[in-house]
Amino acid sequence: MNVGLLTTSYKTTELEIREKLAISEGDVKPLISFVKGRSGINELMVLSTCNRVELYLQSDDLDRKMDEVEKSLLEYLQIGEELKFQFQRLKGTEAIAHIFRVTSSLEAMVIGEPQISGQVKNYFHLSVESGGCGFFLNQIMNRAFITAKRVRSETEIAKFAVSISFAAVELAKKIFDSLENKSILVVGAGEMAELAVNHLLKAGCSHLMVANRTFSRAVSLAEKFSGSAVRFEYMANHLESADIVISSTGAKGYVIEPAIMSKCMRKRKHRPMFLIDIAVPRDIDPKINDLANAFVYDIDDLQTVVDNNLKFRENEAKKAEIIIANELEKIEEWLITLDVIPTIKMFRERVLEMAGLELQKGLGQLGEISSKQERTVRSMINSLAYKILHQPTVMLKQKAKEGTVGLEYVQVINDLFDLSPKTEKKTPRKIINLK
Repeated sequence: MNVGLLTTSYKTTELEIREKLAISEGDVKPLISFVKGRSGINELMVLSTCNRVELYLQSDDLDRKMDEVEKSLLEYLQIGEELKFQFQRLKGTEAIAHIFRVTSSLEAMVIGEPQISGQVKNYFHLSVESGGCGFFLNQIMNRAFITAKRVRSETEIAKFAVSISFAAVELAKKIFDSLENKSILVVGAGEMAELAVNHLLKAGCSHLMVANRTFSRAVSLAEKFSGSAVRFEYMANHLESADIVISSTGAKGYVIEPAIMSKCMRKRKHRPMFLIDIAVPRDIDPKINDLANAFVYDIDDLQTVVDNNLKFRENEAKKAEIIIANELEKIEEWLITLDVIPTIKMFRERVLEMAGLELQKGLGQLGEISSKQERTVRSMINSLAYKILHQPTVMLKQKAKEGTVGLEYVQVINDLFDLSPKTEKKTPRKIINLK
């Protein structure tokens, strides 16, 4: 299998170097043209994300061509030897397995991250449009997308949140039957609080209030999410109308204390309230948890949720590995049978040609017959031809999987039907259905 790849990722290379190797979407077409022109490889696909840069290629004399591809890429990016960098290289089944794992998000920094499959698909389409991907890479990538789809549908690898902000949303959904029309009060204007707000609003929360010591910052954040700004000193007056409170200030003491919350909960008639404390040091007194229907989670609580979810995803990744192994077997079988495809094609053409000639001869001898009778005769001849073709075709593909035995069967078919296969091997243009 003359398929290989060059890869570098967060696992092997620091960000400063990956930044220099990054390939923008606009660079895909000129890069592919440059690298193919310099190296003479048959097919090339480019992938560049924040965590990895990879090139997938198909060519004869793979080791030498991989050297030339890497050299051409660094030349295109105007990166000299002073970088002291070299791509990791994979070939054959190992390379295809890696492609499947990347597309299925098993190689992501966060296992199960949903964005990666879309990123791979985007760069694949760009590479196809740029003339990089041909018969082999098309087949491999299409099978990679089928694999990723199976991983998503047959495992729960992406089910639970693995970021602090997503974990906050997940907990909120457990506390409330629905997040629809729930109100949020943000105390402070930290980045993590902003992320949590974004996710909560997408999950159905309807209104946002922002309280901050610097009122202009409260106004800025509130405007971003079409909410309303609250002066920090009047924050307690608005607390009772909030279903979810996110606090992220730089205060040295508690901003929300049990006495304030006790009054608030009475006014709310003890309707549930979810308080998310993502400040260090903490903003919300943990004793508030003693109040009925007041649920306080600090950053350590959220991190515990995240860690448990990561462990769950790692267990689901084991199921995904089984799916990948199964899909690898399918593509290996397909690659093995490629050697017999030219013979099968010529055998099919020869049998159908003979059937067609005999059909015309027979119709000529029958004289005047109805259109219905002619259709019946044509159907009989075609049915017989395809029945003759079926078993030898199945047998050739099966024997091809057995190694050298398959070549003997190919030769027998060639001799019996005088197929005279061409010595020059040509890759079939038609994309074979691998399902």
